Amino acid sequence: MEGWAIKWSSDFVNEYPQRTENGVLSDGSPENPNHLLGSFLCLFPYGMGGYKVNRPTPVSYEAHARWSLHYNDKCFRKDHHFMFQLFGVLQKRQLCAAAALQISKTCFSRHEHGIRSLTPSDFELASAEERAHKPFSNPVMHALRQNLSSVRTKVMGTDESRIKIRSLIWGMCIKKNPPSIWLTINPADTQDPIAQVLCGEDIDLDNFTARDHRPSDTAIAADPYAAFLFFQLVVNAILDSLLGIKGIQHNHQIERETGILGNIEAFIGTVEAQGRGTLHLHMLLWLTGTLLSLIMKERLLNSDFRNNIRQFITANIRAHLPGTEGVSTLSIPHERTVAFSRPVDPRLPYYEEHSTDTEKRIARTVQVHQCSQSCMKFSNRQLVCKRRAPFPLANEDWIGEDGQWGPKRTYGYLNNWCPAILQSIWANHDIKLITNGMETKDIAWYITHYVAKKQNDSTNISTLLVKTFAFHHAAKNQLTDLSAINKKLVQQCGNSLSHQQELSAPEVVAYLMGWGDCFISHHFQIIHWNSIVQLLKKTFPVLRQQW
Repeated sequence: MEGWAIKWSSDFVNEYPQRTENGVLSDGSPENPNHLLGSFLCLFPYGMGGYKVNRPTPVSYEAHARWSLHYNDKCFRKDHHFMFQLFGVLQKRQLCAAAALQISKTCFSRHEHGIRSLTPSDFELASAEERAHKPFSNPVMHALRQNLSSVRTKVMGTDESRIKIRSLIWGMCIKKNPPSIWLTINPADTQDPIAQVLCGEDIDLDNFTARDHRPSDTAIAADPYAAFLFFQLVVNAILDSLLGIKGIQHNHQIERETGILGNIEAFIGTVEAQGRGTLHLHMLLWLTGTLLSLIMKERLLNSDFRNNIRQFITANIRAHLPGTEGVSTLSIPHERTVAFSRPVDPRLPYYEEHSTDTEKRIARTVQVHQCSQSCMKFSNRQLVCKRRAPFPLANEDWIGEDGQWGPKRTYGYLNNWCPAILQSIWANHDIKLITNGMETKDIAWYITHYVAKKQNDSTNISTLLVKTFAFHHAAKNQLTDLSAINKKLVQQCGNSLSHQQELSAPEVVAYLMGWGDCFISHHFQIIHWNSIVQLLKKTFPVLRQQW
């Protein structure tokens, strides 16, 4: 241990593998240790076991990261600095590889000399134009931003990588027709006893009452690995037990059976973190037999068809508590930790008697919307709720010939819920029917933007890049190779944007473990449009004059 005494320093640690004079991977010396050994002395107290060191069997950085988060005493997964350090290293390595690939493409080579001539003032102008919501006047700046977006698409956790899901949704619509259901699931990880058990709490889930225990908010906050494990468990349980998705085979075929919503043909969902770091899922569901928009529009004119949809709404979508009217809904006691309870077992004979009362208790606690600063925005100089509360009132479930619909609702601040899901997870969620009526295009466009929305919409990207480029502009004279200069520029810009990105610890865990941020039923093969264009021009030379 004496030989591994490491002095404090303000210098950045070297995150690349250490090598001896003979080229053998090493833990490094006390003056220049492996980046994890030098940064996390408590996690590696013996100065050994760093990543990317000499081993009988080579271990990749990604595999070692997964092993660390699996470690039995949980020391690695409870050190948030450690996991963010791993994530940052992997992001930079992915960006480096993507940048090297991008500058070799034809689309980049067309502007490489122009990019080389960019100055800090060009970035400042682009920043002002972006702030004013104007297109870039400098085509080279526009090209740089496009190439930077292409690079970041290949880096986990970036906004650009998440936006790729939009093309998957549109592709699924082409294959399976428009989606049928919009579902949001928001598990209560700080209140659920299952989450507490995953954190190490001693709770007997087979013999448990809420009076015996109280949830610990600090337990789930301290263990983001358990937080995402619980979230993944809840989502998979809903897909399996409630929606009938029993699994996805190695050939990407879905094993399914009839669930609470019928037969699910496909689904695409993306994980998002709230401001406090907890996770929720936005998911689109395609039901078997979904009709094309034009056919759906014709069928909606038929009263029998609309009656069938009305029955579907009655069975699966609710926004009214029996025995209450209007604000009397609030007379039901609000329970602070409603999710810290065991759901009523539907196999027991008294289930029907208790299910209604249970649903009323849960819905009163988790489904009542309260407008706050986070949901209010200005529209036409008026402060309105972005959730559109209060919601439309109705004395019964209804659907019109134009596809507009709604559940029975007598209190305007009670959000939609699915009874089966509500009584299973005891947590907030939302469900909407997509009827493919006159507003299908608007709804589909809104949904695909909301599902894949950026984590931070308020950032002026060009402003973030100004200082980065100023530094690059001052140092680029050290290089003479044009490709190396532009590659370094793309890397520095990409790293600057990643540095400003906001991610919660459970999200970082998901990326490190290879779980990702999506739940998708089908496999998609990416088709690169530039390759198609080149093939068409080669096959049909006449297109070169027109394209």
